[in-house]
Amino acid sequence: MGLLPTFIICGTQKGGTTALYHYLREHPEICMSKKKEVHFFDLNYHMGIKWYEKNFAHCNSGKVKAIGESSPLYMYLEEVPERIHETLPDIKLVFILRHPVDRAYSHYWHEVRLGYEYLSFRDAIRVEEDRLSRGDIFSRRHYSYKDRGKYIIQLKRFRKYFSDDQMLILVTEDLRRSPEDVMKKILGFIGVDASFKSPSWYARRYVGKTPRFWRLQRLKAKIPFKILRTFIDYVNLKEGYPPMDRGIREYLLEFFKPYNRELEEFLGRRLNEWYR
Repeated sequence: MGLLPTFIICGTQKGGTTALYHYLREHPEICMSKKKEVHFFDLNYHMGIKWYEKNFAHCNSGKVKAIGESSPLYMYLEEVPERIHETLPDIKLVFILRHPVDRAYSHYWHEVRLGYEYLSFRDAIRVEEDRLSRGDIFSRRHYSYKDRGKYIIQLKRFRKYFSDDQMLILVTEDLRRSPEDVMKKILGFIGVDASFKSPSWYARRYVGKTPRFWRLQRLKAKIPFKILRTFIDYVNLKEGYPPMDRGIREYLLEFFKPYNRELEEFLGRRLNEWYR
């Protein structure tokens, strides 16, 4: 039988999963999938377990104590927890949760950059329920700005199948403030040397980008050639987001309040900064 992961970073999208993937792959006792997002338990489940094993075939070094992957869509889709449990019942699961309003705004600009979003943020929020009511995976992946921020619903689905000691739930803002403390928790949780440190944990953070010309960026989604898509990003994207409209922020803060309150009970900690 081939190698399979001992831990999975399940999400949330735009919460820091890419940073964690790169931080963990630096550790000499950890082997991460060559491709960050394997998407086995959601988009590629039909490919079968042998296909999944191929993503970890390079992890056969005697130094390796933990094998992992990072697919943030896992946290969001309803069918994933049961699928993971059936395949890897003893797996360790890592979740990292970001302020849901900031996550939604970052997600929106991510979709603009990909060329999939053409509405203003206000309009995208207004029509989200209609888009998601289509039930297709494309809409759920790309237009779930509010829905993905209902973390408590998603975590409870996992808790049905996995014990408390199999689920490590982190907060993005903690990772930014105290990367050593958060990384030590993760390393201990997955069973590797927790004294390991890396200067990359304090490196410059990724800064989101926005297009100079929206129509050009929308064209990107229709181009099959990666080199042309990369060129469009190079000439058309600039760093930074415009400030969010205060009225929309107030609406979203109110929208997420009941979900955040329930999440606080679930985690046994306050999330004060998520209310402003």
